Amino acid sequence: MKKMIIKKTGISKDLFWGYIGLIIFMLGATIETSWFSSYLTDIGFQVKLTSILFSSYGVFVAFFSWISSFLVNRFSEKKVMMGSILISFLSTAILVLGLSSNHALLIFLGYMLRGAVYPLFAYAFLVMITLQTPATNLGKGISWFWLCFNLGMTILGPVFATRLLEYFQVRSLFILGNLFVLIGGTCSLFCHGGQRIASTHSIINEMREGIIILKRQPRLFLGLLVKAINNIGQFGFVIMMPIFLLQHSFSLVQWSSAWALCYIVNSFAGIIFGGLGDKYGWQKIVTLFSGTITGFSCLLLTIVINYFPGNYLLLVFAFIVFAVGIAAFGPLSALIPSMVPDQKVIAISVLNLGSGLSNLCGPVLITLLFQQYGGNVTLIVFALLYFFASFLSIFLKESGQNLQGKISSN
Repeated sequence: MKKMIIKKTGISKDLFWGYIGLIIFMLGATIETSWFSSYLTDIGFQVKLTSILFSSYGVFVAFFSWISSFLVNRFSEKKVMMGSILISFLSTAILVLGLSSNHALLIFLGYMLRGAVYPLFAYAFLVMITLQTPATNLGKGISWFWLCFNLGMTILGPVFATRLLEYFQVRSLFILGNLFVLIGGTCSLFCHGGQRIASTHSIINEMREGIIILKRQPRLFLGLLVKAINNIGQFGFVIMMPIFLLQHSFSLVQWSSAWALCYIVNSFAGIIFGGLGDKYGWQKIVTLFSGTITGFSCLLLTIVINYFPGNYLLLVFAFIVFAVGIAAFGPLSALIPSMVPDQKVIAISVLNLGSGLSNLCGPVLITLLFQQYGGNVTLIVFALLYFFASFLSIFLKESGQNLQGKISSN
């Protein structure tokens, strides 16, 4: 059965259990994302304080997303993945202690530290995939990474956590999440790979090189901007849509089910775009389909929400269009490292920083735009940013060395 899956999907047999472990790990590391904000307000946290807490979490996600590749280059992939498991246990202990005593400072400290957990683990594994997967299958390999990532974080996680809340107290649920982190992390650590000789450079030097390379390679900076725009909708809509849709005759059940369907479609569309990127070129796929489709979907959402209030089928259709557009950004994870094939690990740090910035910028944009100007203006701004991302991706070219490798392999 395992051999059949590997053959049909193009997943490296050495990394198979890593993908399985990633699903379980992400479920545990993000088990609270769909309900924690409402829980905090229920126990007396002001909405503004809750917003600051989640923004602080986003800052940690962005920072550790960026440095994960530098840490990998210094200590190896598996050591960074093991470190993330230890940080998960430490942050959960602090957070549970804070929740038990209703101590705001401990809750802040524990949850901010939790923002380091999934970036270190997931993006260290992404480095392993990028370095071990042949160029001809890299798009598929990375698209399977994002499928497993989303299965744990945005598809299975929220549904599973909601069910578990009926049987477990909040503190117990965080501890249970740690059990999933341990199981998933152990599973991924059994996969082959990640045993390279570590760099002798210090982390500070690696970070400095990560900044310098953006000056030397302006296209990488453009890639950073495109990746930062990539998921602003994912992290922004979860804040805005429950409020905006309720104002236009939609229910929370309609919103949550449409969003879940959206990311089911997104996960499988990512596999398709990954294969198309391997065949026709990663840059072409990103330019033609990513920001163009996603930008159009934002405009479509404004029409559906305002002119067809309460129409669930049209809402689902609009979110599915959004999901397909987001999936078309997937080949960026292969394209950006290919631009500097001799410095892949540093290039991946740029990619990871963009992913982390999405987690930060999405909520910040919602805070700046939605409260002041409303949902329609916010969606139009998102659409313009997505169209701008497609325009920028015109200038993201694979290196001649990498293209020659793909042509020879074909």
